[in-house]
Amino acid sequence: MTDGVLTDLLDPCGCCEMGLEEPFVSNRPGLTAVAYRIGTHPDFLRRMLAALPAAPYPHDPSDANRPRPLESLTTRSTDDPSIALLDAWATVADVLAFYQERIANEGYLRTVTELRSVLELARSIGYELRPGVAAGAFLAFPVETAAGAPESAVVRVGTKVKSVPGQDQRPQTFETVAEIDARAEWNAMRPRSTRSQQIVRGQKSVLLAGVSTGLQCGDGILIVGNERAGFPGSERWDFRIVSDVTPVPSKDPTDPGYTRVSWDLGLGEDKEPGVLPAQDEPRVYALRRRASLFGSNAPDWRTMPGDVKLAYDSTWDVENPDLRKTQWPGFELPSSGDPVVDLDAYYPKILPKSWLVLAGPNYTELYRAENVEPSSRSDFGIASKTTRILFDALEHLSWFGLRSTVVHAESEELAMAEERVIAAISGRNVTVTPAVTPPAPGQFLAFTGRPHGASEDADRVSEIAVVDMVIPGAGETTIRLAEDLRNGYDPSDLVLCANVAPATHGETVEDEVLGGGDGTATFQRFTLNKNPLTFVSAPTPSGAASTMTLRVNGVAWNEAVSLYGAGSRDQRYVVRIDDEQRTSVVFGDGRSGARLPTAQENVTATYRSGLGPDGNLDADTLTLLQTRPLGVRGVTNPVPSAGGAAPESLDDARANAPLTVLTLDRIVSLQDFEDFARAFAGIAKAQATALWAGERFTAHVTIAGPNGATVSRDSLLFANLLEAIESIRDPSVQFQVASYRARSFLVGAKVLADERHEQASVFDAVAAALRAEFSFDRRSFAQPVTAAEVITAIQGVEGVVASNLTALYAFDPTSPPPPAFEPPSPQDVLPAERGALGLDLGAQLLLVDLARITVEAMSP
Repeated sequence: MTDGVLTDLLDPCGCCEMGLEEPFVSNRPGLTAVAYRIGTHPDFLRRMLAALPAAPYPHDPSDANRPRPLESLTTRSTDDPSIALLDAWATVADVLAFYQERIANEGYLRTVTELRSVLELARSIGYELRPGVAAGAFLAFPVETAAGAPESAVVRVGTKVKSVPGQDQRPQTFETVAEIDARAEWNAMRPRSTRSQQIVRGQKSVLLAGVSTGLQCGDGILIVGNERAGFPGSERWDFRIVSDVTPVPSKDPTDPGYTRVSWDLGLGEDKEPGVLPAQDEPRVYALRRRASLFGSNAPDWRTMPGDVKLAYDSTWDVENPDLRKTQWPGFELPSSGDPVVDLDAYYPKILPKSWLVLAGPNYTELYRAENVEPSSRSDFGIASKTTRILFDALEHLSWFGLRSTVVHAESEELAMAEERVIAAISGRNVTVTPAVTPPAPGQFLAFTGRPHGASEDADRVSEIAVVDMVIPGAGETTIRLAEDLRNGYDPSDLVLCANVAPATHGETVEDEVLGGGDGTATFQRFTLNKNPLTFVSAPTPSGAASTMTLRVNGVAWNEAVSLYGAGSRDQRYVVRIDDEQRTSVVFGDGRSGARLPTAQENVTATYRSGLGPDGNLDADTLTLLQTRPLGVRGVTNPVPSAGGAAPESLDDARANAPLTVLTLDRIVSLQDFEDFARAFAGIAKAQATALWAGERFTAHVTIAGPNGATVSRDSLLFANLLEAIESIRDPSVQFQVASYRARSFLVGAKVLADERHEQASVFDAVAAALRAEFSFDRRSFAQPVTAAEVITAIQGVEGVVASNLTALYAFDPTSPPPPAFEPPSPQDVLPAERGALGLDLGAQLLLVDLARITVEAMSP
């Protein structure tokens, strides 16, 4: 082959011979845009002008001996018609090359810029762009309690509730998705905040009901139970002298308050080891009377004249007195016979069956009065009216001297107050009083109250729990929950509501006529009149499910992901959402899915419209009943509605579409957990790590909602994600899901700005660069922040000459540093923790606090 022939084959236009280079485009891997354009208007015009002299005859391009027809065309002015024609074709080539490059970029997921292109590319691998998802809420329906009102009410599916909009907001409609039977007794159940007092050894106080006990310091108090009441010899009782009386009134007008009565010596501490206080129905008595025994004020026997002594003692020898006799004859309590005792006066308030305590210098004993009668007695040189008492026991009665014994009588029972429960209500069990009709397993409960240990003016918190089982009791009902409570509540402030129904964002459109079927048409398509179609969170691989019910001639057809594989008679349809969020339904062609039967207006649809982040509302904002069930007093959402997500954006679709091919709707590896969660509707970020759980590894998945929203454990989104993972995971792999933990950091920097730039603009650009670099979209879970990263972001701003980091400090955003806080010296690295086993222990996400970026001028 000659060189001339080779040259003609490689360069038939001859442009290389004229010094023009062949257009050549090269693209390295990983680019965000493909360079595919071989030239622009000047390039094309220049090449055509250079090729004019060598242009051959069209009919015989191989005849090199004939003169070239355009060699004499030497003008290059655009006014010349020939040159103008080339200019026009250069414009055409420029436009074609531009669109050729755009088409090439739209053919690759990494470089695509149009949402429609992403949609079509995703469909080629069986992936539909996520249409968005409706927020879920839990609505509490209090039932009327007025006289004559029914005790229960039925809240049916589809009950509409509208929100009270805030500034620049629109009202949002939610509808219940489950029917509940609401009861008045479930409106505001209270946990058991008190319990019966336990009398224990060493106890030095007791709580009495009310604040008007009449007790004072120095009064006697008796604690006795059935042990002593049934057996006179029992030592299971205690008598104490009151040392302190503290009334504690209540702010609740229905609560009488209580009185704390204290003493110095602990119960049982004056008894033999092993003797316990009363515990079988212990009761408290005030012994309001102090009395003496008859004879306590008798004159001294030794001072009596002989004839008096002889009158009382016939054996008395006046001449030879027995000086060993120093006490009146019979001057003692009985040691045998009937245990009868005379007191020094008549006390009409001492009643039969009352308690009396005899207290001597070294011994104290308890007796019960079997019989009490007024009497009189003349003995020991004195005479007076007495109270004659028949005791229930003779035991140790003779141990008490008439002069040294103090009788504590007139026992009055004082009601013991219930002991206040001060421990936090937490865990899985809660007992409510009084007893209520047991809520059914699976029923939702709303807990609202002040956190345990918080001040009285602290904000109340709420959460939703699920009933696992109910244990009825005497006067109380114990409810066991499916999971531990996330918060610990003050028992005096906690309120439980069992009239809770799940609801989702969106309003129902009933029986909308879409059109008529045509049996001759293939792939008939109809578009809904009201958009967007509501998709709700569901335990499906995509995380969402349509709310549409479509009927043809009154018969419901089934929604399918695709018509591929459907039979010719399968009554199926697919839902398609275009890039403008218009929703259409598409039917088969008679081969892949059945065609529609011919009829007028025989295709109808019932669906709901409304979704997205507009449904993520604060607590207590869904308060307007659009349809009021009979007997229902009102409505509210005790916890914020959550889970609402916008339709999938281009960037999200670019990241999520390949994930479905990676997981293929099954979870085996650790990466599968992460990919599946990331592609689930309502989840914007996910990370899976392997944590050792003692005997084997557990897949710990940290998740976050759109724009950094936390995913509450009591949200429908969280529950559906768990159920979806559970249904397709490898059963041998344990897993745990938790929302991420937000952690913020502040930045302070001094910047030297180029004097040619406006300093304020440079500072604003620095702050904007930091906000962008350390935003939710750019950062990963458990990713630390380094001082080098911060400096790099600052130095990358145009107009920054030099910078110096003055502050870099991390803190919990729920308790930010005070305004006057002086952070320590900048840290080289701000660590972020990984997820840990346990509820709400997701990985940390370090984000810059938008309000705590400080940029100051640096001295040159």
